[in-house]
Amino acid sequence: MGRIANGVHQVSRGVNAFIIDGDDGVVLIDTGLPRQQGIVIDALTGIGRATTDVVAILITHGHVDHVGGAAALVEASSGKLYAARADTPMIEGRVPKPPPPVMEDIPFIGRIMSLLPSGAPVRVDHVIGDPDTRLPADIRAVPTPGHTPGHTSYLLDRSDGILFVGDAAVATRSGQIRRGWMNRATPVFDDSVRTMAQLDFAVACFGHAHPITAGAAGAFRAFAADLP
Repeated sequence: MGRIANGVHQVSRGVNAFIIDGDDGVVLIDTGLPRQQGIVIDALTGIGRATTDVVAILITHGHVDHVGGAAALVEASSGKLYAARADTPMIEGRVPKPPPPVMEDIPFIGRIMSLLPSGAPVRVDHVIGDPDTRLPADIRAVPTPGHTPGHTSYLLDRSDGILFVGDAAVATRSGQIRRGWMNRATPVFDDSVRTMAQLDFAVACFGHAHPITAGAAGAFRAFAADLP
């Protein structure tokens, strides 16, 4: 587990999930792979929290490496599950999960993905974007489709802004923004990058990259400026 900012922690095991600790309880962003919920539970214990402190679980998108532990963590906690409408059917197991966009160009990736354990379906309690859906007060949902139709990033109003990017982009070790090898250059995807580049935030956290801990918005703006 790594500390990102005051009350914000990254939990990593092949993919990153995040813990946001606050006065009103704990919010999780993504849940990692199936059968790895124990890693998140141990991280909660490490900061003096328990699963019963979890009030919300926010899902960036419906791929199994981000939602695989959701069913177990919902069962273990009082947390309500939030996700975008377009990804809700796959999270609930009503339709197959779409492959990452790169599979259109590299078919063998599909065979690799098929080796991953499939996560248990889980009911989405609150559909992001519905009029009656309210996120925790200091978190804003930012629609960033492209990696999946309903991919959603989250902006936390803390430490000059923390953007949880999910798989809407990646960062290199030198702090540059890239699409990431699992994504393709499409108008929808690149428009999502431009959307993020218009936000104000100091820190960016990613599903499959190290965080950018200072000047993150500038890195997004630099990448967006080079898009066609």
